Amino acid sequence: MTEPTKGALLIVDDEPLKRVTLQIELTEAGYTVAQASDAASALEYLRTKPVDVVVSDVRMPGMDGLQLLRQIKAASPRTQVIMMTAFGTIDLAIEAMKRGAYDFLTKPFGTEVLLEKLERLRDSSDWHAGPAADSAPVRLGPLVGRSHAARQLFDQIRAVADNERPLLIHGESGAGAELVAEAIHQMSRRSPQPFLRVNCAAFSPQMLEGDLFGLPPAQPGSSSAGRIEAASRGTLFMDEIDTLPLELQVKLLQVLERRELDRPGGAGTEPADVRILCATHKDLRQLVDGGRFRQDLYYRVAAVTLPLPPLRDRREDIPLLAEEFLRRQTSNGSSGRSKAAPTRISPHAIEALLSYHWPGNILELEHTIERAITLASGDVIEMKDILLPKSCGQAPAEVWPEMTASLTETIAGVERKLIDAALRRATGNQAKAAQFLGIPRTTLRDKMAKYGMVGNGGGPGGSPAPDPT
Repeated sequence: MTEPTKGALLIVDDEPLKRVTLQIELTEAGYTVAQASDAASALEYLRTKPVDVVVSDVRMPGMDGLQLLRQIKAASPRTQVIMMTAFGTIDLAIEAMKRGAYDFLTKPFGTEVLLEKLERLRDSSDWHAGPAADSAPVRLGPLVGRSHAARQLFDQIRAVADNERPLLIHGESGAGAELVAEAIHQMSRRSPQPFLRVNCAAFSPQMLEGDLFGLPPAQPGSSSAGRIEAASRGTLFMDEIDTLPLELQVKLLQVLERRELDRPGGAGTEPADVRILCATHKDLRQLVDGGRFRQDLYYRVAAVTLPLPPLRDRREDIPLLAEEFLRRQTSNGSSGRSKAAPTRISPHAIEALLSYHWPGNILELEHTIERAITLASGDVIEMKDILLPKSCGQAPAEVWPEMTASLTETIAGVERKLIDAALRRATGNQAKAAQFLGIPRTTLRDKMAKYGMVGNGGGPGGSPAPDPT
């Protein structure tokens, strides 16, 4: 029987002697050790093999250690990274720790120094319990993700799938509401029956009425069923429900309350056994207050609400989603290319995707990959093929408050938002958030108390309550 190892390590360094020496001595110490000569090779290895700790040099040709760290943390947040640096680049190593690295070593160092850090890491709660235990992608119907936000969403979908009540999916435009609705249908008891879609904003009121509720038959015995009837025993997804005209809101409310459908032309009623899923990126409560959405219908469709996380809150999923879109586009022959389509995305292209803030969410990412497939000249999508707005490296504008307050108030507002962003990125772990901000954990606690971000059930802007650890 094979003796279990202490963990899986990956050494990344362009110095062959250092790589081989570490591999031999760490293997003798009980670890499973692989090596890579550059960041690109390391990322290729990490795509297929689980790793607990990456030990990487900072200065390497091509992609440097900081860029490699960013991609590792995006793809597998719990994989730890220890940086190696020459004396003159210690500032870079400190910057790496601010970005999520566990620790750093100053070259030259003896292997026993690294072993001591690894043992300390293994004794801590930060050690990855089981290689890549929660970095593996999770699939749910047409959805895929590995981030904490995606896993939470998938759990919520499972929980509501067999609830027969109407459901409201609320999120930013392009966040994937239609795919979520499809996943809910596939997970439900109604999955063998039809799943139909309608975008309420795509029709005039007259056309939408006929499309939903049906038209009078052209001649006796003929059928002009609408989607509600056609989705019998299945699911109807109504996107942009906020645009449904008031007169049609009354008719939909009758279907939901009476569970029956008035046949067009006064031809009686029939049972309406259909589950209605709705989606909007508007605040329906505000539309109710403004008289543009019926209050009684609001309470019907929003009794169960499923919030969608924007893509910027699930950055770990960006490389996975990009590769998924590449696979889908090229496997179904819709790439629009006469020559062979690309099969992978370069690390530098992934870095460009991770640097963008994605206001158009998943839909924008999908279109970006579709465009990159067309532009790619070989079997790899390169950074030059990723066409993004010039502001792709800038932080989203909403991070910064309007400059209408005093300097002290403005600084406090910015500080509070940055703390909230760090807590979100660290999924509530204060120690990690403090690392991201480059401040001691005690300082973070003091600032959280100052801004009322503890003991109130959540952080500012509806963020989850920080983990007390």
